[in-house]
Amino acid sequence: MLPAALPHQEAPAPVAIQAGASLVKVRARLAQGELDRVGGGVVVAPGLVATNAHVAAAGRSILVSQGGETWRATAIRVDPDLDLCLLSVPGLPLPPAEASDGIPDAGAPVFALGFPGGRGPVVSRGRLRAVWHYRDGRLLQTDVEIHPGSSGGGLFDARGRLLGLTTFTAARSPRLSFAISLSGLKALEALPAEIPGRPIRSGFTEAEDYLSALAEDPRNAAEWEPAARAWVAAEPENPDAWFALGLALDQRERWEVRGGGGNETGVQAAVEAYRRALALRPEARIWNNLGVALDAQNRFPEAEQAFAEALGLRPDYALAWMNLGSTRLNALRFDAAAEAYRRGLALRPDEAVAWIRLAQCQRKLKAWRAEIEVLEVALRYRPLSQDLWLDFGAAQAHLGHRAEAEDALRRLEAWDSPLVARLRRVLRRSFRR
Repeated sequence: MLPAALPHQEAPAPVAIQAGASLVKVRARLAQGELDRVGGGVVVAPGLVATNAHVAAAGRSILVSQGGETWRATAIRVDPDLDLCLLSVPGLPLPPAEASDGIPDAGAPVFALGFPGGRGPVVSRGRLRAVWHYRDGRLLQTDVEIHPGSSGGGLFDARGRLLGLTTFTAARSPRLSFAISLSGLKALEALPAEIPGRPIRSGFTEAEDYLSALAEDPRNAAEWEPAARAWVAAEPENPDAWFALGLALDQRERWEVRGGGGNETGVQAAVEAYRRALALRPEARIWNNLGVALDAQNRFPEAEQAFAEALGLRPDYALAWMNLGSTRLNALRFDAAAEAYRRGLALRPDEAVAWIRLAQCQRKLKAWRAEIEVLEVALRYRPLSQDLWLDFGAAQAHLGHRAEAEDALRRLEAWDSPLVARLRRVLRRSFRR
């Protein structure tokens, strides 16, 4: 199997041909009537292939192939958050890729092997741009050109040693192509084995979710803003570049505020960057982020209008509904806030923070019964939250439910919680004899 090259790339070097010996095409057969999902995979140990979880997700069966040969595969380890999947391929005669013993410095040459558009293998060359923290792993940013179908292929250093798996491009520019590093693959070993026959799960939804997660992690602060500014300078008419800069400025300001610094200038610069992006391409996620930045300036009517624009473009945008709820809550419009939270939670019911804020709305409205119902859900996600048990006990007391309120008090007492005294005062006021 010899890798081809993209039209603007040079012919494959011997080192790419050697690395290609460990590359396979992964095909997940989906439900009848749906197109199969195709990506790449890399042999990482005898009989074991690593790929992206979203490549294999929901597959009724999984096949790996190289050249004219095909083998059946079974998922044995999956990390949905890092979008990684380890496949067992009995009888696979292919050699494992040589793993890199570290991550090279920014600027080092790298190349990717994969199956863009289902064709290939194809080699694409570029350079490592940055290394980012993502959950418990690392994401490697490159300017290697990748396309749909490249997911799960290998990213290699100049010597052909495996650095990670190409996973996604966060924008329409190859400057933001990302691969999951080998550290994530090593962490797979500690995960429980997959249950045979259970559908493979993937936490990958949209590339901008990754982008936001990278920007929100303070460990990436040193890299994010310089990368965004360089991108804007190189492509001033690219809305994704302005969006990235807005995200960088927005998050930098939040980190500084948490550290006791920060000022309005940083947030306003983020607002201006988002507006530049919207002038080039109106998009729901940009409107959403603009709304968040406006909310941070207490410009609630403008923020609400921005969220309305986002939801006009994408009515099922759960995050925009929840952010709209937060803006209305900050503006003390509790009924309207509760409605927005309910809309968002109907779309994404596992957001514990949104349940907690919905309960706060009900408490402000003195709708104790509704607050209790919401808190019961929130406590499923945060069963050890002392604040939630305080609120739960207080709401029960307001309704005259003495046994339930005292049960919440006993829980706080068992934890020796500093909130015990507050709940006792509520109980004394509610159950005076």
